[in-house]
Amino acid sequence: MDSLHRLLELIDRFGLLIAGLVGAVVASWWHKDDLTDWRAWIVFLITGVACSIYLTSMVSAYLGVTEPKIVAGIGFLLGAFGGSLLAAINRAIKSADLWALIRQRFGGGNP
Repeated sequence: MDSLHRLLELIDRFGLLIAGLVGAVVASWWHKDDLTDWRAWIVFLITGVACSIYLTSMVSAYLGVTEPKIVAGIGFLLGAFGGSLLAAINRAIKSADLWALIRQRFGGGNP
C-alpha cells in the first residue's frame, strides 16, 4: 500500500512538472527581451517548473482546492508566474545601484 501511495505521488509530481513546464514555455513568449541567450531561457524554464512542483500543493491547500484539474491549472499558472518573477527580480537587481545603497546605509554616503 505504501508503494502505491508513492507511485500516485510520483504521478502527481510528474503532472505538475508538465503543467509548470508548459506554463513557463507560454510565459517565455512575453519575455523575449529578458531571455537573451539559451542559458537565461533554461533558467527561466527551470524556475517555472520548480515553482510549480514545490508551491502548487501549498497554494492549493491555502485556497482549499482538491479537484485535480484545477490543481493542474494552479501548477500551470505558478509555472508561468515563477519564471516571470525571477525575470523581474533579475531586472531589479541589474538596475539597482547596490553599492550606493550599502554606502548610504552603513556610512560614507549622502546623509
